[in-house]
Amino acid sequence: MEYTRNGERLEYKVELDGEPSDTPDTLDFRADNVRMDKTGVHAAISVRINDAVLLGSDVFNVERLDPRQRLANRVVKQLNGNGTPLLDANKMHHLMDEFCLNLWEELSQDSVAELLDISGEFTTPDFLVPPFVLGNGAGTILYGEPGRGKSWLAMLIAQSLASGSQKVWNVAQERRCLFVNLERDEEGIKRRFRAVNRALGIDPNFKPLMINRKGWTLERVRTSIERSIKEFEIDLIVLDSISRAGMGLTNDEDANKIMDTMNGFGVSWLGIAHTPKGNTDTLFGSQMFYASADVVCVLKTQEKLDENKLGVSIQIDKANDIPKTHMPLHALKFDEYGVLDVDVAMQMEFPELSEFAMTNAEKIREYLEINGEADAATIAQGTGVHRTTVSGILANSMEYMTVDTGGKTKVFKLDVTYNDPF
Repeated sequence: MEYTRNGERLEYKVELDGEPSDTPDTLDFRADNVRMDKTGVHAAISVRINDAVLLGSDVFNVERLDPRQRLANRVVKQLNGNGTPLLDANKMHHLMDEFCLNLWEELSQDSVAELLDISGEFTTPDFLVPPFVLGNGAGTILYGEPGRGKSWLAMLIAQSLASGSQKVWNVAQERRCLFVNLERDEEGIKRRFRAVNRALGIDPNFKPLMINRKGWTLERVRTSIERSIKEFEIDLIVLDSISRAGMGLTNDEDANKIMDTMNGFGVSWLGIAHTPKGNTDTLFGSQMFYASADVVCVLKTQEKLDENKLGVSIQIDKANDIPKTHMPLHALKFDEYGVLDVDVAMQMEFPELSEFAMTNAEKIREYLEINGEADAATIAQGTGVHRTTVSGILANSMEYMTVDTGGKTKVFKLDVTYNDPF
């Protein structure tokens, strides 16, 4: 049996018996979502005539005889129901067995190791939202205590990226962002996004791309997400939240399923998660969440109720491919409609977060200590500091010196001979 591949789908076609014709009828077998579970190989099997009319379908363990026979019998009954026998039942059972029992071998035959061509220039990681949301299909988890502004931050990230706003983060360009809401009702989400647009200074009616399914599980919205990725060419999925994904959070197997689902979409993602009750310093759930994400960030906050302000600090807790750079503290200002404004917090405005504070100059110095040398644009992307700010600091500080690269772009490094007079 020679299968054909259509993406992840495996297919097989066979001509039916009957009257001779220039265009004979064909029986079309399809297998979708072929996967190895702990009980065996499972798949969604369907059979059509002429690639159009569905004769039967089912999702089952393809290694088991009974479900194969039931589906084969249904197809024969549908196919021969008009009195004209187009296919012998025994032949149908044989075709079904052959098709199902060889699926995994066919799917796995191209999984042999190969030499990977890694030739080319050295490159830095691609950031969607520097320095903590990576591109190229990477996954980021942002966790913190319940009710501490995680959803507001997730919406600010989504709209910053979608609109190209650089008010809060040094996003490189407009990207397609899909916000998946499993937490809140649609009216509440609309209210919040209007406030977020106002805080960013963009068109108040700028529309977020949304999947609103309060109370649904991640598995229930999986198909909607996959279709949306294809339809809108999505660059980033924001999931609010992992905690509402609907599977067990403390069981390693269920946690792996959630992470496999998110990573399986093939685009970058940001997932909101929570801390356990009574412990604000760790991610709630299985260690597999922490292990499977490329970047894990913790959110620390301090409230100033008399000013309706919330100080927020995002700190990288785990990173696979980037340095653990510090990020600026931000102040979120609120009114009765939601978030009113967001800006970099003043020095010591939130004393409880002072240990996380780091000046822009310190961020640039740390980046060059780790990476050696870079131009202003690369430093800006790696630190999250706006490029004009980076350029100004580099030009006006004796700590840095230029590197002669023979090109037009200025490259900087730390001047090891410089002594701070203070």
